[in-house]
Amino acid sequence: MTAQSYEKVSIDGWHFKIRIHDEVVNSVPNLAAASNSREAFVTATATATATGGSNPVVDSLFILGYQLGCQSDVSAGLNIGGTVGGGGSLGGGFGGGGAPTFSPGISVGAAGFVQTVVQPGVIVDLPMTNMAMSSGGMANLSIDNLHVKADACGGDVTIRSYAYLRVSTDVGHTSFAIYGDPIKI
Repeated sequence: MTAQSYEKVSIDGWHFKIRIHDEVVNSVPNLAAASNSREAFVTATATATATGGSNPVVDSLFILGYQLGCQSDVSAGLNIGGTVGGGGSLGGGFGGGGAPTFSPGISVGAAGFVQTVVQPGVIVDLPMTNMAMSSGGMANLSIDNLHVKADACGGDVTIRSYAYLRVSTDVGHTSFAIYGDPIKI
């Protein structure tokens, strides 16, 4: 995967840089062989640096994760039902020569249905790991071969990595993120 990088200068002069690199997404066949589930194993590294700045950093959070998009939500399941009915009849009368006649009848009917509720797709965040920046203004996050899955999805399932950095000083809060390329799993 192509490395992603982003730099930003905060209102109080901090120079921030975040980067995602060494990313691998290994899409695998679903272990349960379910047609509406997808699986992958992900590996990535993210780094954050902060330099300069006129006010000390009092709080920070650096997150590496994935966003997962499901084309259609079919979590309501599948409903199958039906009805069966029947009835009988007996008719009669007099035939030629005045002899009585009988005519029995039987009717049977059946109806069935299969239904599901297909809702618009959903996008969820899957934070994988996080930490605060060090007093020296650095943070390094790494995940290796972690499992991601999507169940009850109709259609395509797409994931993309993200790295999010939030930094606070006494005079300002800065939050920003970068995103990797979307990948179908």
